[in-house]
Amino acid sequence: MAPVIGVTATLKEDTESTATRPLGTFVRADLDYVSGVEQAGGIPVVLPPVAGDPEAAAGAMLSGLDGLLLSGGSDLHPGYYGEEPLPGLDATLSERDAFETVLLEHALRRGMPVFGICRGLQLINVALGGTLYQDLPSQAEGELLDHRQTTPKWVPKHEVEFVPGSTVGEITGHARIKVNSYHHQAIKDLAPGLTATARAGDGVVEAVEARELSSERWLLGVQWHAEAMRGPARDGAAHRSLFEAHVAAAERHAGRRMAA
Repeated sequence: MAPVIGVTATLKEDTESTATRPLGTFVRADLDYVSGVEQAGGIPVVLPPVAGDPEAAAGAMLSGLDGLLLSGGSDLHPGYYGEEPLPGLDATLSERDAFETVLLEHALRRGMPVFGICRGLQLINVALGGTLYQDLPSQAEGELLDHRQTTPKWVPKHEVEFVPGSTVGEITGHARIKVNSYHHQAIKDLAPGLTATARAGDGVVEAVEARELSSERWLLGVQWHAEAMRGPARDGAAHRSLFEAHVAAAERHAGRRMAA
């Protein structure tokens, strides 16, 4: 049976109402994440943020899963890395922050393969003890690339270069690839236990993985939106390979779990 991959979702306020449907808030998961998992051979399951009892919800949801994909979205509240909000901080979602932090902790305790994209990479870094630039343009020193493109999401914006011998480089089969860029936050202090395995030309961390990455410890994150680069973009196969590697790791995890 194909491995089941949990895909985190966000919350989105409704901006239109009708006589039969009042304004409300919706759970939203970008179809590109779901399709990325499905086309890689996995079965995607969308995980909504649960505010009432995140601990109980996270444990119950993960019990039927083989892997976890942390998707992109809103800024992570800086309180999670011991800072007060700065003027450049964008909107945060407390329900999502709390739920996904607990979800990740549970997944790591279970040895579940975790793949983080954009916000997902940032959440991994913070959960393991790292920090973020709340607003890269106003906080980072030196000349920066434009990391917040306005062109369509499948259009590459800049290159990233992989560390030789890194798992993410081996997965993609490239020394460097072109990526899109839709973020204003980025890793500042790298968490213990992680290693930076790709950077942009301005030094911004673009990929991380666990220092002890192996078939039984699969933890990887990328700063770009790989889910949007799988098809019409140049080097689409390199981005698809990230989903395929995650699904393959989840399949191995499922096999170990069933054999235990």
